[in-house]
Amino acid sequence: MHWITKDVPLDIHPKKDKIIYYARYFNCHPLLMQYLFLHGMGRTDELYHFFQPSYDNLHDPFSLNDMKKAVIRIVKALHTREKVLIFGDYDADGITSTSILVKCLKKFLADVSYRLPLRSEGYGISPSSIAEASNAGVSLIITVDNGSSAHEAMDEAARKGIDVIVTDHHEILGKYPKCYAFVNPKRHDNTYPFPDLCGAGVAFKLVHALCLFVKRDWDREIKDYIELATLGTIADLMPLTGENRIICKLGLRRMNLAPSKAFREIINRLKVSQVNSGTIGFQIAPIFNALGRIDDPNFAVEILTSGTIHPKDITKLFEFNQKRKQLTAEQFEACEKSIIEKNLSNSNVIIVYGEYHHGIIGILASRIAEKYNKPAIVISENGTGSCRSVNGTSFSIINTLNRCKNHLSRYGGHQAAAGFSIKPNEKLLNEFIKNMQKSALHEGPIKPVKFYFIDCSPQYFSEAIYDDMHLLEPFGQGFSQPIFLSNTLSFDEVQSFGQQDAHGKLILPSKESFYLFNRGNIVEKLKNQRIKLFYSSTMNESHEFIVHGIKQAK
Repeated sequence: MHWITKDVPLDIHPKKDKIIYYARYFNCHPLLMQYLFLHGMGRTDELYHFFQPSYDNLHDPFSLNDMKKAVIRIVKALHTREKVLIFGDYDADGITSTSILVKCLKKFLADVSYRLPLRSEGYGISPSSIAEASNAGVSLIITVDNGSSAHEAMDEAARKGIDVIVTDHHEILGKYPKCYAFVNPKRHDNTYPFPDLCGAGVAFKLVHALCLFVKRDWDREIKDYIELATLGTIADLMPLTGENRIICKLGLRRMNLAPSKAFREIINRLKVSQVNSGTIGFQIAPIFNALGRIDDPNFAVEILTSGTIHPKDITKLFEFNQKRKQLTAEQFEACEKSIIEKNLSNSNVIIVYGEYHHGIIGILASRIAEKYNKPAIVISENGTGSCRSVNGTSFSIINTLNRCKNHLSRYGGHQAAAGFSIKPNEKLLNEFIKNMQKSALHEGPIKPVKFYFIDCSPQYFSEAIYDDMHLLEPFGQGFSQPIFLSNTLSFDEVQSFGQQDAHGKLILPSKESFYLFNRGNIVEKLKNQRIKLFYSSTMNESHEFIVHGIKQAK
């Protein structure tokens, strides 16, 4: 891994005086103000909106194409007591976007039901889902977090006389769906100023528009949806810039000051004193994603939309996630065994095939790619495959797949991640694996590059910077937490922890702790070595850090 600094020390920064002025103005450590300058913020109004976003900064929801048409159709359904179905997706974004609309329409006394497919049924609304809805007397379907490419389902809906409002945020690869209204900020004729909403973000804007249209007090109503929109946005790894940042900043504020019943119970179980973007991304989102991976995501919607929270239901959520963790650990061990036995680590693309649960193959592929610094594919025995590229490289896994598409029944994705289906017979799989190795050569050599902010000793960070870091929350895609390079350190205390001692911990005599996730096997080798660490804060304690890279000190 090659590390490159993103900036120069503040002492020689060309905008040093301006950075120090704004640091004093906004009562923020100069290094953190320098980090904001690095992200293109250098004007008073930009910085003010960054530190103090408000609901007034949200965009007009009617700027979204077809939004007014969608709202008028929903209001008609409310007046005529039509049966309305919300059709979502099985991940955390799908769960939260479904919950947002269900909560809103229940408030409006709609005859509303919801349906999230199981992962085994596949992504998105299908003709069979339409037939099922028709048999139940549904006359209006609203999709959330899916539907942009569901052309066969739209044709079936037309045959059944069902109106469909598609709300989605995914890229539109072909023609628009033939539906009653199509609300997607990624439309080619988009008139909305912010294209990077997630599914829950689009559902949130639909609720905003409904409240404005029927003259409900949005300033009062928003509190019922902002947490869900925040969870969906962070869980779906959306850029935390623009409107997403406003939603998440305000959602985190709500979770910390006055969380709803479901979130209060979850936060209490996690025993966290301060909810931040890391709490959501690494602790809360996996709980909801676990249901979609190994069980029924409809159970999560039931919890999030119910007026009464039963502690045993929250316990079940945690148990599902624990089961997912256990399954992941066991199956990653099986992947490792296969890689070693077959000497797969020397391949251009590490491809593992076997009895892997189709709900966690994406996690397995990510871990393999991270450990071996090579693109990875995990294929379950039913022929479902999940692919990951190597972070910090230009290697395109979708282009590599595309050159082998003749082997696949379907596939899709982007540069960093993709998925596919293949007939699981040995001959076809062997041909696919062989051709993928050749295809990977077209992407050039893999030279991972990562960026860090500047040099900073962990002791100085703990004493002078940590408290101000919370002012920069939320962190995420597009605005990641700053990574620093430490001074030379030596550790005489090291520990391994977790299942099969998967994780490691380095502890300084001054009690600063450094966590190495999924790298417990190397901590003993680091004992008493002179090393520098690329690190970031856990954001939980001032003296706790996450290690992103290691450099031998001279």
